[in-house]
Amino acid sequence: MRARALVLVLTMGGAALLSGCSGGSGAEASSPSVSPTPSASPTPTPTPTAKPEPTPIGALVVLWYGQGGSERYNKMVDEARSSQGAHEQGRAVIDFQYLSGALREAEAYPKIPDAPSQEVWASALEHTRSGMASVLAASSLAASPLPEDEAREVEALGWEKIGKGLGELKDLDTRFRGFGALPLKDPWKD
Repeated sequence: MRARALVLVLTMGGAALLSGCSGGSGAEASSPSVSPTPSASPTPTPTPTAKPEPTPIGALVVLWYGQGGSERYNKMVDEARSSQGAHEQGRAVIDFQYLSGALREAEAYPKIPDAPSQEVWASALEHTRSGMASVLAASSLAASPLPEDEAREVEALGWEKIGKGLGELKDLDTRFRGFGALPLKDPWKD
């Protein structure tokens, strides 16, 4: 009797499987359909990339810039560009009153909290100071006027240094923008 019941169960199970493979409706009613299940861990949904948080040093640079650094920087750029522009137009420049004042204010202001940016800033200020000194030493108003040929060379070197300082100020602008310190008034636009 047991063997017969076992054969009957196997026969019915085989029939149910065969009807399920053939698409018969009997299998659908008697056994639940099995479908592939997704993995247990859900796939993360991509999120839009958020603006990265500023680094602590970047936040300090932005603070330096926003609390007076931008005024010193902009004044240096404006005055150096003005002097350089007058020279390029062929005008004799022997009065660096405004550039000298901007330089003094910039040098008296606290250092930029980012060491590489401070290096660029200090170099720009030094090139400007040295360039002004050379141009003034080459002028006819110098305490000990130089011979004409030497004066032209010294003056050319002075303007080259001022130009180098301007280039460094332009590099500094790129660094400031990289930290997120954006100017209210762009000193590089006329």
